[in-house]
Amino acid sequence: MKKLIDRVPSMRTKLSGLWITMMLLYVYCDIYTLFRPGHVMEMNEGIMGPFTASQGMLVGMGFLMIIPTLMIVANLFLKSRLVRWLNIIVGSVYVLVNIGNIVGETWAYYIVFGVIEIAVMVLTVVLAARWPKEA
Repeated sequence: MKKLIDRVPSMRTKLSGLWITMMLLYVYCDIYTLFRPGHVMEMNEGIMGPFTASQGMLVGMGFLMIIPTLMIVANLFLKSRLVRWLNIIVGSVYVLVNIGNIVGETWAYYIVFGVIEIAVMVLTVVLAARWPKEA
């Protein structure tokens, strides 16, 4: 039997993978939220949790999703030094965003997704902070 070749992915690939994971967790959690009783009716009435939907609110929420999407590409194309700092800073911000998302939450699925999202972002920050340097 031939031995499998197992190459270690680059730091850029690992970080991009973590941001992809983050986006998938966001999307699936949002899809599951559509099944919460009364949620679709609130959406139809322009209510987003405790807020009334507005153009500004939707643009802001859009940027919360655009930034992680752009981090996937940034990890692949920007200079290593910049990528490292972007992951440390943006990842830290998203740890706080995800903590804020689960504060006061009572639905178990949402808390589970939130805790995993926090873990993914903490891992992102830790990997970026420990990015190996040349001797």
